[in-house]
Amino acid sequence: MVRAPLRCLSKVLVAKRLLLANLALMAIGMLVFFPEALLAQPIAEPIQESITEEGLVAFNPHDPEAVEALLKPFRPKSEKWQEDVAKLAESNATDGGSEHVLFLGSSSFRLWDTIQEDLAPVKVVKRAFGGARFGDLAIHTPELTAGLRFSKAVVFIANEITDKSEEDTDPETTSKYARLVIAQLRAERPEVPIHLVAVTPTPLRYKYWPRIQLTNSMLRKIAESTPGVFYIPTAYAFLDRDGNPRAELFKDDRLHLNPNGYRTWSKILLGSLQTADQEFR
Repeated sequence: MVRAPLRCLSKVLVAKRLLLANLALMAIGMLVFFPEALLAQPIAEPIQESITEEGLVAFNPHDPEAVEALLKPFRPKSEKWQEDVAKLAESNATDGGSEHVLFLGSSSFRLWDTIQEDLAPVKVVKRAFGGARFGDLAIHTPELTAGLRFSKAVVFIANEITDKSEEDTDPETTSKYARLVIAQLRAERPEVPIHLVAVTPTPLRYKYWPRIQLTNSMLRKIAESTPGVFYIPTAYAFLDRDGNPRAELFKDDRLHLNPNGYRTWSKILLGSLQTADQEFR
């Protein structure tokens, strides 16, 4: 008779801990990169859905049967990217280098034309394509990185939750794909530091922000439980004082970053890379 209330209380306490952790990360980011944001009011969370935090579902990315069971249903959907992936992989032998940072992901990386200037002096090699999802990345990362030299990797995918429910991926499955991508990167370049960038709150998809936060929570848990993997929160820089996405950082499509958005992103990424370098030594 007492167990049900205790379970409810436990969920409430877990949700509060998640909220406090997110607010702490936002505060740290504001202090380091955007001190002027400290004048803003606390960021308000949307109330459409309550946020609960679950542990990572069991998955062994080194188990061939488990990997095939995960990827098999997604392979037909991912065939459309094969030509793009093959073109990117053509120059694996000549691109990159011992000091290059691999930026692996979807269109936000692919469209970042000023990435070399924005992230200087970091040397960048991009492997990003279209509207890729983590499932696409899990299927194509071995080809995208075969023979490619890089010293660390930055991974960003933001297409798991859209307005097309038949294509969306639940956070638990996304966490499996992400762990597989990490294993694939390490298979190509053992012990490289890997950075998982949080999904950005965008005006177009902000109504799904509570669900997206669950995905971000999974990515953070992966980083916390995997040596040499780091989670990069970004919401504090892309939400205004009322808790809404800052429209001035996005293109007219309300989804992709404009030059100001990329400059904001670059500050966060550079700071996180430098901090992780100190911890990883």
